[in-house]
Amino acid sequence: MSNTSQTTLLRVAAFLVDTLSLSVILVLPASLISYTLALVGGSVKGISIVWAVTVGILIIGILIRDGYRGRSIGKQLLGLRLMTPRGEECSYARSFVRNFPLIVPLWNLIELGFILAGRPRTGDRIARTTVTEE
Repeated sequence: MSNTSQTTLLRVAAFLVDTLSLSVILVLPASLISYTLALVGGSVKGISIVWAVTVGILIIGILIRDGYRGRSIGKQLLGLRLMTPRGEECSYARSFVRNFPLIVPLWNLIELGFILAGRPRTGDRIARTTVTEE
């Protein structure tokens, strides 16, 4: 297996780990709170507020997930790191710019196509970051 295809598989796996982590951390508690509110006769508005806050936190999490030392949870577990052209780790600001395309409908599908083709995402190009193996 070539290094490019190995890195591509690691990137996909890291994204899945990140997605699962965010789901467990955010969606599971929000679900429990929502079901509890429903059982005790809470208002629909209260339940919708729980989900609005959860989605907001989820979006922020997706945007800044690579800002801590250039590594999201998935990247850290799978030995990947985001680097700048100068060899610096990805900052929170670069992470925000890099991951913004992932929250834009249709643009996120284009990003997926680039990843599966083993090419840099547009987010990487805009933020000037490169995913490397450690």
